[in-house]
Amino acid sequence: MFKIAIAGLGWWGKVIINRLSNSKKVKIVFLIDPQPDNEAKTIAKSKNLTIYNNFEEAVLSCKLDGIILCTPNTLHMKQTIFCAKYGINVYCEKPLSLKPVEAKKMIDVCNQNNIILGVGHERRFEKGWLKLKDLVSSEVLGKIMYAEAHFSHDKLAGLSKDNWRANPKIAPAAGMTAMGVHLTDLMIWLFGSVEKVFATTSKRILKFKTGDVVSATLLHKDGLSSQITAILKTPHYQRVTIFGDKGWVELIDSSHPDTPGPSELILRMNNGKIKKTNLNWTDTVSANINNFINAVQRKKEYIFTDEEKFQNVAVLDAINKSSLKRKVINIK
Repeated sequence: MFKIAIAGLGWWGKVIINRLSNSKKVKIVFLIDPQPDNEAKTIAKSKNLTIYNNFEEAVLSCKLDGIILCTPNTLHMKQTIFCAKYGINVYCEKPLSLKPVEAKKMIDVCNQNNIILGVGHERRFEKGWLKLKDLVSSEVLGKIMYAEAHFSHDKLAGLSKDNWRANPKIAPAAGMTAMGVHLTDLMIWLFGSVEKVFATTSKRILKFKTGDVVSATLLHKDGLSSQITAILKTPHYQRVTIFGDKGWVELIDSSHPDTPGPSELILRMNNGKIKKTNLNWTDTVSANINNFINAVQRKKEYIFTDEEKFQNVAVLDAINKSSLKRKVINIK
């Protein structure tokens, strides 16, 4: 069994605990959180898990194969580097960091210590997203003309104004760190690196200092433009549309990755034919972590390249800067 610890017992940390509790590949050894809430304490007790308050002491308390970081974004680099130097593989929730220079340092240190740096972009394992990848890679749609994606919900709308997810220094650019980085990861995965970004954020109803709406246009290296939007106060909505000169495809998801629900993929070709495909929900959280473990054990290549990991942080940083300066930002 692959021995792991989980650090950070907020909403998503709890989701991961519940997903991995019955895994045949993973054994959760202990949990880490400096201030666990009552729900976290109840979950830990029900699963006979100890919660440690000190990160460094906990990590060094026993032999771990890996650690899952669900901690605030600004802690990721320090915690990743600490674990890497002790030979512990790191699966870090997105975003890896808020700064490209930190993401590069995390990647470099992990490579120097011969460990895998995983990232929590579980949506790449959704059946719909895999279908999109196949359609683009096989050139069924022809030359890609344009693409757009939305990922919006109100799951975080009830957070207090002092929650770290509402703090622009920890979670900048409205819904980017919660939802938008999944969309930019998709665009980078499908269409390659991004060279320029123009983005806007707004505060429509929530009192979060970071805002509640973000929209960004990405200019990819090959000249393609793509668009992403994330809203923090609206009923659940997920859609990706890709337009090619031979056809277009639209994927509509009915649920969030943490709750089961079907998806529908619509393919329309220039000969007038329309094909609709219904796709069942799959546990992408476990699939992503299993891919990470397989990569650690050298059983399978890791799906995320170092370039993609770095690029997504660089794009996040550019979106934040563009939204603040109201101008196009170039990505080096």
